[in-house]
Amino acid sequence: METKQSAKGAKARTPKAAPGLEDAHYAALAGFRRALRQVMADSESICAGLGLTTQRFQALLAIRAFPGQAMSVGDLADELVLKHHSAVELAGRLEQAGLVARKGDPQDKRRVLLTLTPLGAERLSDLARAHSLELGKTRDAMIETLKTLPGGN
Repeated sequence: METKQSAKGAKARTPKAAPGLEDAHYAALAGFRRALRQVMADSESICAGLGLTTQRFQALLAIRAFPGQAMSVGDLADELVLKHHSAVELAGRLEQAGLVARKGDPQDKRRVLLTLTPLGAERLSDLARAHSLELGKTRDAMIETLKTLPGGN
């Protein structure tokens, strides 16, 4: 339970508005963050409709977009900002679902490489198409909102 003293302490630690920022900047930032939340909610809905999570979609997208023939599990961890062991588990779940194939790197036996299976490529294509259509609806508004933030052109 919060006491009056702790509430006062919390209030005293609340930062004041940064110099030079106007109400419009805060409104633009709030609007952009709301738009991001909406994009993520739409993504969750699209992915769920195809029986996938957004994390699996992001992994498939990262593997497909990676330059070269295959992506290592370490590269996947870096791309998705995951711990290595979490990327290993994710790769295992993708492989079990038939979306990704794992194979050893012929040049470095310590590395595991990931490639999309035909099913993974098909699912990714469906997801990318649906996401692109949905993002097209909000793209212009998001760009305009970003332009109103400090440092925007």
